[in-house]
Amino acid sequence: MTHTDLAWKRLILVVLLAMFLWWSLQLVNPVYADAKLANASNVLLIKFKTDTSAAERAQLISEMGGEEIRWIAPLSVAQIRLPENWASVRTGRDALTIASQSSHARFVEFDEVVNGVPLVVEQMHNQSTVNNSTIPAAPIPTAPIVVNDADFNNPDRQVYAPNMIGLPWAWNYTMGSKEIKIALVDSGILASHPEFAGRILPGYDFVNNDTDPHDDFGHGTHVAGIAAAGANNWIGMVGVCPLCSIIPVKVLNESNQGTWANVAAGIVFAVDAGANVINLSLGGPSSSQTVEEAVLYAAAHNVLVVAAAGNSRSNAPFYPAAWENVVGVAATRNDDTHWSLSNYGYFVELSAPGYAIYSTYNDLGNSYGGYIYMSGTSMASPHVAGLAGLLFSQNPALTIAQVRQLMTSTAVDLGDPGRDDYFGYGRIDAFAALRAGYLLLPPTGKASGTVWQDDNINGVWEEDEERAAIQSLTIQIRIADGTVIAQATPNDLGQWRVEKLYPGSYQVVALANGNTILTTPSTYDIELASGQEITDLNFGTTQSTLPYRVFAPTIQGTQ
Repeated sequence: MTHTDLAWKRLILVVLLAMFLWWSLQLVNPVYADAKLANASNVLLIKFKTDTSAAERAQLISEMGGEEIRWIAPLSVAQIRLPENWASVRTGRDALTIASQSSHARFVEFDEVVNGVPLVVEQMHNQSTVNNSTIPAAPIPTAPIVVNDADFNNPDRQVYAPNMIGLPWAWNYTMGSKEIKIALVDSGILASHPEFAGRILPGYDFVNNDTDPHDDFGHGTHVAGIAAAGANNWIGMVGVCPLCSIIPVKVLNESNQGTWANVAAGIVFAVDAGANVINLSLGGPSSSQTVEEAVLYAAAHNVLVVAAAGNSRSNAPFYPAAWENVVGVAATRNDDTHWSLSNYGYFVELSAPGYAIYSTYNDLGNSYGGYIYMSGTSMASPHVAGLAGLLFSQNPALTIAQVRQLMTSTAVDLGDPGRDDYFGYGRIDAFAALRAGYLLLPPTGKASGTVWQDDNINGVWEEDEERAAIQSLTIQIRIADGTVIAQATPNDLGQWRVEKLYPGSYQVVALANGNTILTTPSTYDIELASGQEITDLNFGTTQSTLPYRVFAPTIQGTQ
């Protein structure tokens, strides 16, 4: 054998080993939601016409030889269990035919099995450099929000997703609101996890039919943490919307499996419980009219439904993500590339980090103390649901169409220019979305104050002794880059006011004209909330022909 032949064989061996290593890092015991699913072959879903009476419904079910398991009233859908041998009974008309031919039924379908879509991993297998999106030039904010959560700030935990989607900047606008509710229709939530303290609302368990949606698998707790784990509690990581409330809805069992009936009932429950956003990190390759009607029920109540695109490296439709009224979410990696196992296709509207995501877990005694790494579109979807929660928190009057438009129009365009099947409209950018969202708020902020004659030139207004004065001043409202966006002059009572300001950070600057001299600092730094008026932005002045100026430091930190 020649030296050249040996060298070529070594090269081929190295390439094959590298390919095997790459594959092993991608695939770690995935749970395929779009593998071949087994029908719950003796369970049907029947949608009845709205004028069907309870007695007529019961009569049809009796004729079929079945029993009603669940009645989903808002959808007029009954979940019915038939005898195990129903298909083999030869009576001339089987149960399915009886239901299909009934004048009371609008449609009949099998209640199929659906799965959550996670992939459990220990941690990231490489140290790929995060390709942070460029923070666009904006007048506000001027710095990212800093939180004290231990694992969030620990580089060994490799918590990359929040920075990748610009969350520390987005949180300047809002970190969420307890009035905004995110429903996690999943395997339940570990209610005792400290990351959710004080924010879990009453939920329901559609697997065991009780009011304790306890997570006995871990998927739902992980998903919930991504969307809404708490901030500034000195522990763990931080969810996208850390101040939002959480509605836990259990539709998946201890094997991370459920049925379409559970999912439909869970969506209806979440809507009726006041959810603003519903996350569905679950699904399958077969459509369900019942669940689609539940999604329409959510849309009719201005509730946004977000769903995972699936983990089978396939472009086959995956439901519920593939429905028009659902935001389908694909997964990206820590280097802003497409995660190799993520589904793709026409139904992908957005993408979000889904590879090696560190989040909450249902075992507080595990090696990470109640946290774990998982990969999958299950992890990408709650990033989008959390962002929707932030947008609703910023402006509760938004419609779901406006929220979708804000997220898609501000997403970072990856892959082919424009919308594509792998990234949708792009990977979400929370900062850009929230920055665009504040422009949809009415400019209702106000700033006001008084100019007074500072007779003793001490910079303190003694209102009983010193009078408001008309002086030659111009009051300017400036944004962070120094641009003047509004200005005012004092009226006959020395008062000034500027209205129609958007929420954000501003400088209020007084400019003295003529022989007017300021005896107070010339600048206030203010942080204005929507609808807020900041008053008492007062300036002391005096008149003088003397060639001197009064210097004073800038007033900082006015709220």
